[in-house]
Amino acid sequence: MDIRTYAGFAAVADLASVTLAADRLHLTQSALSRQIKALEQSFGIRLFEKAGRNLRLTPAGEALVGRVNSLLATERSLRTFADELRSDQAGLLRIGACSQLIERFLPSFLRSWVTANPGIEVRLEDGGGPELAERLRAGDVHLTIAATPSTPADSFEVVRLGRLAFLAVALPDFLADLPRPIEMAELLVHPILTLNQRHASREVFDAACRLIGEPPKLVMEGYSPHTLFAMAEGGNGVAVVPSSARVASTRLVARPIALKGEPVEFDICAMWDRRAPLPAYGLRFVEALGAHVRAEEARDNPRQQAPQKWHLNVV
Repeated sequence: MDIRTYAGFAAVADLASVTLAADRLHLTQSALSRQIKALEQSFGIRLFEKAGRNLRLTPAGEALVGRVNSLLATERSLRTFADELRSDQAGLLRIGACSQLIERFLPSFLRSWVTANPGIEVRLEDGGGPELAERLRAGDVHLTIAATPSTPADSFEVVRLGRLAFLAVALPDFLADLPRPIEMAELLVHPILTLNQRHASREVFDAACRLIGEPPKLVMEGYSPHTLFAMAEGGNGVAVVPSSARVASTRLVARPIALKGEPVEFDICAMWDRRAPLPAYGLRFVEALGAHVRAEEARDNPRQQAPQKWHLNVV
């Protein structure tokens, strides 16, 4: 049944008059009368009866009118939502990101962005760098946020969001509390607690170790920086984590890691499949997140430096 027929029934029920309802709907009385008759025949019930010069709902009509009004409200809501979809004001955005970047950049940003874009549903899941790339290829996520690969797939669009460095975190017994970074050569004399190879940042650290020809003495490879911090606080070695990780314990010392005087750094990026272009609201999300990351970088490093020599990418 055409939704306009239900609208005609609701208008006649509201105004108790075919004439007034026809005027409201910009129809002829005969056309609206035919709609009401067709609806009665379709349901097999009488909807109206005479009440002097007006009409009133039959008991069956009374029972039906509430549900018809609900149907019309749902149809209006669907049309509004469809209009928002056409204007990219509504939709779904599935995002995969590594847990350290989620923890560092997304808690406050995501809440404010969703508040400003109420028609967009965002679904967030964490994962490692290689795993995220596979989920992107499979179409399980629309967008990933992770370390920038050195050789992205040709089908991937990559937008730089910011840059991270590395921190060495340990008890003062292992790591002197000095204002300067710790050199890789100094660091690698200690037992090392590091993230496992599901994390793209681990590949960057391994690449820095190869540059000085010194393999790390690995004590633990973990999934979470907080597990590494707990092990470091227990005196088991030096945790090596991206600078996105936050050290809560006051017992631990945290120092940047350098190679020949320059910080070891890597870019983070947003990436999506060119074969499935992001909708406009996805591009808005990436642009706003990039601005948020840059603002956080400026706050953490008020003296913004030029790109350093030991800026490393990962595969």
